[in-house]
Amino acid sequence: MKNEETKSLDRKLIQWFREPKNLRPVRESVIGALFVFLLLGLTLPFNLEDMGEGRYVYIVGMSIITMVVSIVNGLFATYALRLPLDPKLPLRKVHLNSFLHYLVCIPFLAFWLTVYGGYYFCEYSLEPWWHGGVIHLDYYRQFLYYVSSVCLFLYIGTFVRNRNWYLRYQLDEVRAINDLLEQRQIELAEKEEIRQNADDVEASDEKEEKPAEPILRLVGNVSNSTIEIPASSMIYIESMANYADIWYLDNDEPRHKMLRITLKQIKENIGDHTFLVQCHRAFIVNLNFVVAMLSRNSGYQLQLFGTDKLVPVSRNNAAAVKSQFMSLLSHC
Repeated sequence: MKNEETKSLDRKLIQWFREPKNLRPVRESVIGALFVFLLLGLTLPFNLEDMGEGRYVYIVGMSIITMVVSIVNGLFATYALRLPLDPKLPLRKVHLNSFLHYLVCIPFLAFWLTVYGGYYFCEYSLEPWWHGGVIHLDYYRQFLYYVSSVCLFLYIGTFVRNRNWYLRYQLDEVRAINDLLEQRQIELAEKEEIRQNADDVEASDEKEEKPAEPILRLVGNVSNSTIEIPASSMIYIESMANYADIWYLDNDEPRHKMLRITLKQIKENIGDHTFLVQCHRAFIVNLNFVVAMLSRNSGYQLQLFGTDKLVPVSRNNAAAVKSQFMSLLSHC
């Protein structure tokens, strides 16, 4: 029983550690510690060359402290300050959170390095802070300068890695969605082939009553401008000022119609059709017609069946669209 509980706990820890928002601060902390070790060990800045043979032991200690403090600070900023390095967030938000991680870390790291310096060089560890009956902050200010200087170089590398990591994560997510789309298209093609080859299709169609398909009724703001189509036949809707270009499937042929109606009015008529989602301030799309998702520097684009239009997905709607998309595909 204890072995099973231990294994379950180990799995939960591994799963927690694999989450990008938890793994990212740890990786950045390890990279930062290695950078500090190489920078100080190879260049010997800040008068380290005057320390003699013990300087490399001191540098190793500084690197370890840098790593530990950075990991603790990263997790503190992620959960307590709610500044996660999460690829589900917009890239600019990831950059901002990463910058704030550094700002929070600098004073704490400078504090512990000052304590370490006091332990290493002085008779007692509080000497850099208190001697002669007076509080001194000179050493702390000096370490603030050192840490800030090094963090400036570290953040440049972090900025580049964040962008590459973010784009790689988005690309992997798009590939996963496209794999599901391809699998669904194969399954739909197989079902259609079976249906067409069945001998009793027509007879069964005559005997069985098909459930009525929900109708989407959109009424324009001018007289005699109404469109009624099955909700499942809607391909996408593009808003153009006070008009909407409505694309739908009619007898297996894509058609479109212009209505004087706002996207807000259309959303009020969509109701509970979860496959119709707003992916952009000017677009509503039927996720069932998506044949591929494309990743671009500016965001995502959806390739739809029956049209050459590439529908954009705005950054604000990207997370909701992907979540709804994955939910829809998982139930297919």
